Amino acid sequence: MNGLCSLALAVLLLIAVSQPALAARDVRVGLHELRPSLYTDDQGKPAGIFVDLLTDIASREGWNIVWVHGTLSDNLDRLEKGEIDLISAITDTPERERVYDFAHESAVSTWAQVYAPDNKNINSILDLDGKRIALLRGDINNAATREYAEKFGIVPVFIEYNTLSEVFSATVSGEADAAVASRVAGQYSSQQFRLPATTVMFYPNALTFAVPKGRNADLTGAIDRYLAQGKADPSSFYSQTMQKWFGEKAGWVIHPYVLGGLVMAVIVIVLFVIMSLLLRREVKRKTAEVSRRNEALLAEVASRKRAESELLRKNEELLAAYKQLAATEEELRGNYRELGKTERVLRQARRKLNLLNTLTFQEIQNSVFSLGGYLELAKDAGSGGPVKDYIAKGSAILRGIQGSLRFAKTYQDMGMNEPKWQNVSFVLLNALSHLDLSTIERTISLEGLQIYADPLLEKVFYNIMENLLMHAKTATTVSVRFEEREKGIAILIEDNGPGIPADDKERIFERGFSGHASDLFLAREILSITGITIAETGLAGAGARFEIFVPDGMYHFLRKDGENPKR
Repeated sequence: MNGLCSLALAVLLLIAVSQPALAARDVRVGLHELRPSLYTDDQGKPAGIFVDLLTDIASREGWNIVWVHGTLSDNLDRLEKGEIDLISAITDTPERERVYDFAHESAVSTWAQVYAPDNKNINSILDLDGKRIALLRGDINNAATREYAEKFGIVPVFIEYNTLSEVFSATVSGEADAAVASRVAGQYSSQQFRLPATTVMFYPNALTFAVPKGRNADLTGAIDRYLAQGKADPSSFYSQTMQKWFGEKAGWVIHPYVLGGLVMAVIVIVLFVIMSLLLRREVKRKTAEVSRRNEALLAEVASRKRAESELLRKNEELLAAYKQLAATEEELRGNYRELGKTERVLRQARRKLNLLNTLTFQEIQNSVFSLGGYLELAKDAGSGGPVKDYIAKGSAILRGIQGSLRFAKTYQDMGMNEPKWQNVSFVLLNALSHLDLSTIERTISLEGLQIYADPLLEKVFYNIMENLLMHAKTATTVSVRFEEREKGIAILIEDNGPGIPADDKERIFERGFSGHASDLFLAREILSITGITIAETGLAGAGARFEIFVPDGMYHFLRKDGENPKR
């Protein structure tokens, strides 16, 4: 019996010492402040996603991590010179690959995110033109922002800072108009400084690890193996770390140390069973104890089965999250293509403006040439009747030149300024103040109506009322009111003049139609900028009727106190 006990103790001792201790290796790792990827906590200790991962890798590989504090720019220089062995939370680029070697497995996916106060009205990358942009010195998102600015033809003013806290602090204090940072690091700073994220995001990338060029391949190899195994196992420390820092609730899993303890317990049970078989005299005394242990083991097996079911469910959730990320990626690609379309539309608009300028100046040149000819004829004709006719024709041509210039100026001004909410009653009264309507009775019923339109909205009402004076000379009344309809609201301008013939209802909105119709052409163009339409729907002989249709979402009503619009 003593021999068997000695044998059991020897087996247990052999198991306890079967795993050799690894010689610790000092690994110098750069630590820069980039919450939550890596940073120094309130107790002065390293913390963050990459600190957790490196600590776990070091415990497995037998490394002794030596943290080297500094800015991102400082640590990149140290890595290049070989003063440190490893840097984390870094993005792999072709330029950096010439200086550093990178791990093949990425740790965290991210992208460049723009943060700005709400009053800066930054809704697209084009809105960054002329703005002061705060960037982190040495950050890959710094270079990406400059590259995207060049691609889109915008010229922001770039200001660099050594830490992300300085970047966000400068933006909040007004030293900069917007900040650009990785969405992983920016998420924490956004909450800390209460600086909201805008809808502008670009440059998808991933964060990983880097070592000096041609050195420390064993470090990157160990990191690649660790990350590959961790991504494949939903219960791994890597998966739990991602769940911890990104807010997902981790499922219950068995810790490796507990699992090792269970294995040891099973081995001990087997040894006791062997000893009980050999020591028959003690079978009866050991039976109850073994039975209890077996029941505990069965309960543990059942518990593990439940844990496996939970892991399968979590795996399905991860697959669903992956599909959601894929859909988000496709949406981002769609947004990028939409930006390309917008750029083409802008180029087309510029071509139209250039064409308009060319045509207008040609008209001016032709008119000036004709005017010169008539004036010369007037000089040669003396002071008789022909002289007066020539001078009259010259005056008419001069008025045409002035009209063309006014038309060109108004057309070029369209869309140059942002549309805004405008009180229709105020805009209409301002337009009427420039016209003599003393012989026409006016009825206006707009009741606090506001519409979202180009700042040249006053020009629209002016042109319509001027058209009434020019072509409806018998009119004595005009009314302006609105009607709510299924998909919007219609502003109705009606007079009791002779009306407009059916064949001319669309022609009056064409440029070059007789009289002042070119002004109605401009009116339609101004309204179309925000999706508003205009048409003439009156009956010939019963008066003109202009309908300005404003779609849903482009109008609202103010209360009598001028607040809380009803949209």
